[in-house]
This record gives sequence, C-alpha cells and structure tokens, in this order.
Amino acid sequence: ERSQNLLRMALADYYEDLNAIFGEIKGLDSKSDKSKIEELLEDATEILGDVEINMASIKDPAKKKEAQEKYSMYKRKIQAEKRKTLLGPETEGNKGADMSGVAKSRQGLDKLNKAKDLLADTEEVGQKVLSDLAIQKEQIKRSTATMKETNKELSVAQKLANKMSRWWRA
Repeated sequence: ERSQNLLRMALADYYEDLNAIFGEIKGLDSKSDKSKIEELLEDATEILGDVEINMASIKDPAKKKEAQEKYSMYKRKIQAEKRKTLLGPETEGNKGADMSGVAKSRQGLDKLNKAKDLLADTEEVGQKVLSDLAIQKEQIKRSTATMKETNKELSVAQKLANKMSRWWRA
C-alpha cells in the first residue's frame, strides 16, 4: 500500500512536470524558439518514459487504466508538438497563403529533409540503445556465471566447515 502511494505521488509529479513543459512550450514561438521547443519535447519524452516504466508497478486495474489513458494523452500531445515544430502550425491564415509553386515545393522539400534528418537521428539513437542492451546482456550473463560459481564454492566451504566442526566436537 505504501509503495502504491509513493508510486501515485511520483506519477503526479511526472504529470505536473509534463504540464509545466507544455505550458512553457505554449508560450514560445514555434519558429524563433524551435531549438528550445525541441529540447523541452525531449525532456517530456524522457519523463513519459519514466511514467511508462512506473505504470507497470500499478496493481489496481482501474488506476492502471487511468494511468494508461493519461500516458496516451501525453504521448499524443508530444507527437502533435513535434509535428507542429517540424511542419509549422497549420492555421487558416497560412494554409491558403499565396506562394508560388516553386516556393511551395522548396518548402515541402525542406520539411522532408528535416524529417529525414530526424529519422536518421532516431535510427542512430535506436542503434546505440541496441548496442548498449547487448553489452548489458553480456554483463548480466557474466555476473550470473560468477554468482553460480561463487555459490558452488560457498557450498563446498559450508560442507568443509560442517565437517571441521564435527571433528572438533568429537
């Protein structure tokens, strides 16, 4: 019960942090503050990852469902903000702006190139994560083998100690 209360408090803190980030993003200009917005969205993504990890520990099915719904809502908000940052806000005023076909094509090409760069960065991060996981897997295997060997040695030592204690008592 205590751990569930601590978990609820931690999730509430995460949600408060996410709300603060979205409040800060709302006050920024998507063109001139683009790097700051991207940085804040990266922070929000990390926090959301922590939320996802903690959700696995929720025991009450109703509270777990509520947490999953909040998680999904924040995930959609982050995706929408990333999309808005990448493509620019879609408003009625700029949808029908009179641009020449060439200018629209260049703008579209720029957006595609930015998306391609973002995809390459994401793929690079994914490869790094996979590499780190492989290293950690090997470390765990080595630790497990060491632990098994130590247990065997302890078992032998325990047997010897028992025999020695019997010998001294006799």
